[in-house]
Amino acid sequence: MSAAAAALQQASTARAAPACARAHTSSRPAPALARFTGAPAAAPAMAAAATAAAAAPRRAVAAAAASPRRHATGAPVRHGALVAAPGTRVAVVVARFNDLVTRPLLEGCLHSLEAHGVDCEKNVDVAWVPGAFELPLAAKALARSGAFDAVVAIGAVVRGATTHYEAVAGGAASGLMSAGMDTGVPVVFGVLTCETMEQALDRAGGKVGNKGGEAAATAVEMANLLAGLRADGKAAAAWV
Repeated sequence: MSAAAAALQQASTARAAPACARAHTSSRPAPALARFTGAPAAAPAMAAAATAAAAAPRRAVAAAAASPRRHATGAPVRHGALVAAPGTRVAVVVARFNDLVTRPLLEGCLHSLEAHGVDCEKNVDVAWVPGAFELPLAAKALARSGAFDAVVAIGAVVRGATTHYEAVAGGAASGLMSAGMDTGVPVVFGVLTCETMEQALDRAGGKVGNKGGEAAATAVEMANLLAGLRADGKAAAAWV
């Protein structure tokens, strides 16, 4: 092997190392999820090593996302990074009704938060409410506390034989939107509104994926976007 080829191979290996560290970190059980499911959390030494290995690439991605890119016209264009800034705090409020669906949605949400760089053991709180109609009040209370950078609301509303579905689904959607608008804290709508239980299960880790995980990614992105805009004086501080 020539000296140039050897140098190229060495550089490729070095670039791959942070990605491997991130993959190892995201595969371990989220400590918050371990408390919820009873699964054992990673050993402290392993967790510390994984966190240290992942910290550098996370900081690099967050720093790169802080500066807006430019459109061809010269206008600044911003996107929220999908890697959480250190110390990002997230609350997850979950409806107990239809928990056959909401429990796997919560599991997907917590795993996704961990994969996107949120320290679930230190910076994630999970609150259960009776049903989807109660989500807005709890979400707004959490957002107004000033303790969280984003709130994820998880629920499942399945159509029945009466008009109750429309009342609950509509109330949850409008209430959660108002919770975010009234506080300036991102409140992410992770509520499934489905025609059948089969459709709901398909979206809770089934063949359509896990919408809880998607809601978690949205929370990280919005928290980063607003933090960057506020740091540059381009957005109002949260009006909690």
